[in-house]
Amino acid sequence: MRIGIDIDDVITDTSLSMKKYIDKYDDNSDIHNYIEEVMRGEMPTEEIKEFFKENSINIFKNAKVKINASEVMQELLDNGNEIFIITSRGEIKFKGSEQLTLEYFKLNKINYTKILFNSFEKSKICKDNNIDVMIDDSAKYCSEIKEQNMEAILFTSEVNKLANVKLPRVNNWIELKEKLYAIKNKKGEV
Repeated sequence: MRIGIDIDDVITDTSLSMKKYIDKYDDNSDIHNYIEEVMRGEMPTEEIKEFFKENSINIFKNAKVKINASEVMQELLDNGNEIFIITSRGEIKFKGSEQLTLEYFKLNKINYTKILFNSFEKSKICKDNNIDVMIDDSAKYCSEIKEQNMEAILFTSEVNKLANVKLPRVNNWIELKEKLYAIKNKKGEV
């Protein structure tokens, strides 16, 4: 099975790192109101664009790997699955983020088949790469993927916990592993 996985708020706790960083360095701003958009790689105002231009590398560097993420990803790979990291991170909007991400993954033993940076049209990227199921924290991206008759799983995060969408949802990596194996069983790929 080809599995697409987003990084921020799926593999790492990026919005938590972002909130701490905003609180520490930019407490007089309304950037908090745009965290969901920023997590999709959108920069709705010049103030936000400038803040993240200056601070995104530190935010990414200080985000913690979610519990069980590395182990579950390795198990999925060991069982013959392919993992495509599909992320909005990349040099277009976050200078220096590609090298940082590659080093971070190596340091934290996060293994994958292929990484696709600067992924702003995730439904098209999933289709182009024959992804069987995409895991993302963006309800918008997951809904677009589902509209293209592909499987999508919403990973619950701070930015989507109140989203009222009709998507399969998981709260952690153990739930995700169970959901992925159920999808694989349904497809008869076990």
